[in-house]
Amino acid sequence: MTRFAFVLAGLTLSLATSAAAQSPSAPQAAAAAAADEPVPRVERAKARQDCVAEHIALSGDDLRQAMRDCMQAKFPGVQLYARDGLTRDGKPTAVTARASCKTEADQGSLTGAARREALAACFKAKRPDLAARAECRKESRAKGLDGEDLRKAVADCARESRS
Repeated sequence: MTRFAFVLAGLTLSLATSAAAQSPSAPQAAAAAAADEPVPRVERAKARQDCVAEHIALSGDDLRQAMRDCMQAKFPGVQLYARDGLTRDGKPTAVTARASCKTEADQGSLTGAARREALAACFKAKRPDLAARAECRKESRAKGLDGEDLRKAVADCARESRS
């Protein structure tokens, strides 16, 4: 019985020291994650559950718009979604970038291959990150990748092109 008590005390002591050793790094990791996200993940998830409960009768585009409005109302000081043709970080959305490139190509009266090249160059200048991902996707598909392998290859390639 005494031996069992000593073993139990030893386990409790080892768990306490390992928890104490891990606790300083846990707040640092949480602080780093919170610095990257405008709204902490737990708060976003709770707000999302509340919004779904409020709009249970909706579906499709109506639900999507109601969820965006509800989530934005819960976090008014933070831009959660792309708005006015800009992403959350201020870059033009892909749709906006393509539309402005098409307008520029139309003003230049370009046709055929010259137009395609001008559109590609314009989009690459406006959104180099998306243009790099598109190029990575094209290369990966040429290698015959599909599904999860394709996603991993595109993510790795895009990460390399940013560096």
